[in-house]
Amino acid sequence: MDRHILFYLVGRLILVNGLSLIIPLTAGLLWGERGLLYFGPSLIAAVALAIFCLYRGRHHKRQVGAGEGAWYMVLVWLALSLLGMVPYLIAGVFTSPADAFFESAAAFTTTGTSVLADGGAALPSSLLLWHSLMGWLGGLNFILMLVSVMPLVSGCFGLTLSVHQSVSFSPMVASMQDAARKVGCIYLAITMFSVFLYWLSGLSPTAAVNQALLTLSTSGGDSLFDFFRYDSRALEGAAALSMLLASGNFLLYWKGWERRSLKIFLHDAELRYFLMMFLGVSAVVSFHLWHYGVYDGWDNLRYGFFQVLSFISTSGFASTSMESWPEFDKYVLFLLAFIGGCIGSSTGGLKVMRFMVLFKMTSRELQRTLHPHMV
Repeated sequence: MDRHILFYLVGRLILVNGLSLIIPLTAGLLWGERGLLYFGPSLIAAVALAIFCLYRGRHHKRQVGAGEGAWYMVLVWLALSLLGMVPYLIAGVFTSPADAFFESAAAFTTTGTSVLADGGAALPSSLLLWHSLMGWLGGLNFILMLVSVMPLVSGCFGLTLSVHQSVSFSPMVASMQDAARKVGCIYLAITMFSVFLYWLSGLSPTAAVNQALLTLSTSGGDSLFDFFRYDSRALEGAAALSMLLASGNFLLYWKGWERRSLKIFLHDAELRYFLMMFLGVSAVVSFHLWHYGVYDGWDNLRYGFFQVLSFISTSGFASTSMESWPEFDKYVLFLLAFIGGCIGSSTGGLKVMRFMVLFKMTSRELQRTLHPHMV
C-alpha cells in the first residue's frame, strides 16, 4: 500500500474542511460572538495538520489502489470528527471529549443524532452554524468519495455506480479532482437555490441558511425546526423541492447542465423508478389517511406526500404529528428509510439502483429456475 497517496488525500480533505471554519468564524465576529476564540485555534490546528499530511505525501504516485481507497474511507470520518469537536470543547459546550466527538461524528456522518437535550437550541449562533455546516460538508464528502474513491474498491465492497449513466472513472488523481469539482459545484448551486426558497417562504436569512444546509445533507432531521409548528404550506413546499433535489444523482445534474438537455433526466432509469415509487407510495399513504379520516380534505395529500418524501430522502423532517397515523402508514415510512434516494446523492439507505439490480436478478433467477431449458 502506498502511504504517500493516503497522506496526500487525507491532507487535502482536512485542508478543505478546515478552511470552512472561516465561515462560522467570520459569522461569529459579525454577530458579536467569540468566534475567533471558538474557531481560531481549530483553524490553525487543521491547517497545520493538513500541511503535515501534504508534506508526508509529497512524493506520492498519481495512482490510487483498492487498499489506499479503503483506508482513506475509514480515516476520513475519524479525521473530520476530531476536527469538528475542537470548537465544542473550546466553547465549553461539552465537558467530556467523548460527547464532543460524538456530536461531531453524528454531524459529519449525517446521522442526525445529538447528545444535547435541546438539540442545540442554547448554542451560540456561530456554533449552530458550524453544526449545520458539518452536516452539509459530510453530505458533500460522502458524494465526493462515492464518485471518486468508492469505484476503486468496488471489487472489495460491492460499491459501484450504474453503468447505464455513462459515467467513467479512472484511478488517476486528476480524474478524481475533476469529478469532485463537478459534484461540488452542483451541490453548492442547489444549496443556494434551497436557501433562496426558504427565504422566500418567510425564514430569516440565518435560519434559511441553516435549514438549507441540513436539507441538502439529508442529515436526519432537525429538532430545532419542526415544520408542523409553523404550519406553513410555503415552507413545506420549499422543503419538499429541496429534499427532492437532494435525492437525485448530482452527477446526473451536472451532465444535464453540461449538455443543456432535459432528456437525460427522462432517459435515466433510476430517476424514473425513484419518481414513480415516490408518487405511487405517496398516493397510497394519502388515500389510506383519507380512508381512515385522519385529516380533512386535501390535508391528507399535503401530509402524506411530505412525509413520504421526508422518509425516502432520509431527511427526517416532520410537518405533522404521526402518532395518530394507522400502523400501516408508519410501517411504509419505516421501509422507505431503508430504500433512500438515487446513487450519487447524499441520502441514506441502500439506494434505488441497488433495488433495481436486485429485482432484475431475482426475476431472471426465477425464470431460470422455472424454465431451466428456456432459450
